[in-house]
Amino acid sequence: RPGLKQAAEAIAEFDSIFARARFAREYDACMPVFTAETAIALDAARHPVLESGLRRQGRAIVPLTLAMGGAETVLVISGPNTGGKTVALKTVGLAVLAAQSGIPVAAQSARLGIFDCVLADIGDEQSIAADLSTFSAHILNLKAMLGELTERSLVLVDEMGTGTAPEEGAALAVALLDEFCSRRCLVMATTHRKQR
Repeated sequence: RPGLKQAAEAIAEFDSIFARARFAREYDACMPVFTAETAIALDAARHPVLESGLRRQGRAIVPLTLAMGGAETVLVISGPNTGGKTVALKTVGLAVLAAQSGIPVAAQSARLGIFDCVLADIGDEQSIAADLSTFSAHILNLKAMLGELTERSLVLVDEMGTGTAPEEGAALAVALLDEFCSRRCLVMATTHRKQR
């Protein structure tokens, strides 16, 4: 029995290595460079699930390039629906989590800090059974995030301040961004409203 257990563990380890190598080759992925800073620098990053779907349709993906860290800790992406804002959040979150899991990053190059957690509020968590509106669900998620985050956290918030009156939502979004900024974590947020 011990010999079989050892052989199974070795096979699993080799299978994991070969799977990551196949992924890296198929998506022209890179090995990230880790830095002591809380920073993200991605050059031509792509979301592999989106890229796979577009390939089947004979279409090309539009890569994402961004840099955050140092004095630049908050990035707000604004634009119309179907503009790729949520995809940008998911691409960055996936790149960070993949890198920290030993999986190559689907990008030309990636320079990343080590994050103690990635906190995300993406999608509509409305629940009739739990008596949660879209806005209430977002508020509960954001409250939980504020309780967990540290200076080494990455926060991803989609459609910040939506689900309520525009003026109230905008004021809440600005207050949350100010709080995230004061906590010195990295934040990416999307909105299709103009924030002041």
